[in-house]
Amino acid sequence: MITYKTLNKDNPKLNCRLKNVKNFSPKRIILDNNLNTKTNSHIIKTSNNKNTLIFYNKADKSKISKFKRKGIILIKSKIDRDNRFDMREILKKLYNFGFRNLLIEGGNDLTNSLLKNKIFNKFYLFKSPKNLSKSSEYLKFSGMKTLNQKYKKKINLNLNLRKDRITLYR
Repeated sequence: MITYKTLNKDNPKLNCRLKNVKNFSPKRIILDNNLNTKTNSHIIKTSNNKNTLIFYNKADKSKISKFKRKGIILIKSKIDRDNRFDMREILKKLYNFGFRNLLIEGGNDLTNSLLKNKIFNKFYLFKSPKNLSKSSEYLKFSGMKTLNQKYKKKINLNLNLRKDRITLYR
């Protein structure tokens, strides 16, 4: 799951690129209040067989039909006064679609919102010694205080991922 902001900035693939498991690529879920997702993005260009879901609140009919022609499942959902989706409602809808596991590759705002509401059962924090972006908005994750307050159990995982560190919060 990502927001349209992440999609429009990073143009991710959200697929499995491991040799023998490419056929098991996950469904791609996008949160986009007004259907501002770029239609020339990789995810939209490769949408087929209903492998992409977009939660939206309002959009004009031409945008809606453009996304539907690409085979995208559009799910109209309510937003609150801060223009945010009710994430518990989104998760209920995903559960009804058969989703039981969810990987969120959200930006700072989405991740912090989910942390504050203690939505995660498990939260894996991947930390690289490298800065992958020159943009100042990507340099710091601002949810550490919330993470440490809401999730008391913390386990440092020693996986062979070079110098990257992974911490599991429960």
